[in-house]
Amino acid sequence: MSYSDKLYIGCPVQYVRQFIAGKWQMGILWNLKGEPLSFGEIKNLLPEVSDKMLMQELNFFVEKQIVVREVIPFPTQRTQYRLSHIGNSLIPIITAIVNWGYEHIQEERVNTAMSKTPFSIIANIENSMPSEKE
Repeated sequence: MSYSDKLYIGCPVQYVRQFIAGKWQMGILWNLKGEPLSFGEIKNLLPEVSDKMLMQELNFFVEKQIVVREVIPFPTQRTQYRLSHIGNSLIPIITAIVNWGYEHIQEERVNTAMSKTPFSIIANIENSMPSEKE
């Protein structure tokens, strides 16, 4: 058992975080939720990730059996990555995070827009709204 595995004994939240808390991890898993992809295809979907970092993350996921690496020899040799059964079980978690983000980013945009709105306009809006007593 590796040192990192010992850190997660008994704490399911910390255990899951090792797969989704990295800067690129959720993006990699999210993009693999459909069909298998080559290294280059994943790289194109995450253009800011370095080759070294992407390879490290993919190797980690393969080691942890979250992702399966397949070498396809014919007609020309290529390597593809796909989610394993365990990896696919992370997708509903990531989907919930994505949905929560979409929902609350809208609130943040509204709040940011309101903070840039002159106070007099906000006061007029509030004054034109019916009060709870009416």
